[in-house]
Amino acid sequence: MEKNTDRSAPPEETAKKLNLTKSRTGIQQMFDEVAPTYDFLNHLLSLGIDNYWRAAATARAKKLTAKTPAPSILDVATGTGDLAAAMGKIPGATVTALDLSPQMLAIARKKYPGITFHEGYAEALPFKDASFDIVSAGFGVRNFEDLEKGMQEFHRVLKPGGSALIIEPMIPRAAILKKLYLIYFKKVLPKIAGLFSKSTFAYDYLPHSVEQFPQAEAFAAILKKAGFSAAEYRPMTFETSILYIARK
Repeated sequence: MEKNTDRSAPPEETAKKLNLTKSRTGIQQMFDEVAPTYDFLNHLLSLGIDNYWRAAATARAKKLTAKTPAPSILDVATGTGDLAAAMGKIPGATVTALDLSPQMLAIARKKYPGITFHEGYAEALPFKDASFDIVSAGFGVRNFEDLEKGMQEFHRVLKPGGSALIIEPMIPRAAILKKLYLIYFKKVLPKIAGLFSKSTFAYDYLPHSVEQFPQAEAFAAILKKAGFSAAEYRPMTFETSILYIARK
């Protein structure tokens, strides 16, 4: 994938690249490119609230595994490992993490040497059936090349009674909040990101990917189709983020 350093690229060219990025190779290259500034921009653009969202997912995982002495946890699309590290604070937990971007993983391994990181794809997880009590994913599921296959893999590697915990951005449903959110996401966020990152395209892709992703009831239905017996969701922070909980 070519670097989009031309901020005046025609809209049709940007749209074409946005569609191409959904390929596995395109996603990998994009995240390799943004890796150096990824953590800084995540915290900046979310005003630090991303830490709260990870904490909420971790608290739910802790509750779900309260009766499990040594829960095994897999964090998929781990990026630089922040959610995996949060999950690692659960008493007795063993955390394994996976991502498709070598550059993101290089940063994750330096930040969290106590976690085992694997390079790989969600649609073909390199783990045996029924290996984990929890499978988590923070802000990465919408980038899967094959969403349904990825959810089937989450289900496959979970132990009976295990749970998937998935955090994704959410577009607020209230009209006024939705309008403000989209203005920030489409107009303000890419400009701020452009001040710190060479990959302005990656932050044009972000709002596009959120808009295209099925949210709330629609994604819960996909989880059930993948084999989960139950799926619920909890909007967070004025419906700007959402936590999905699916039970095997």
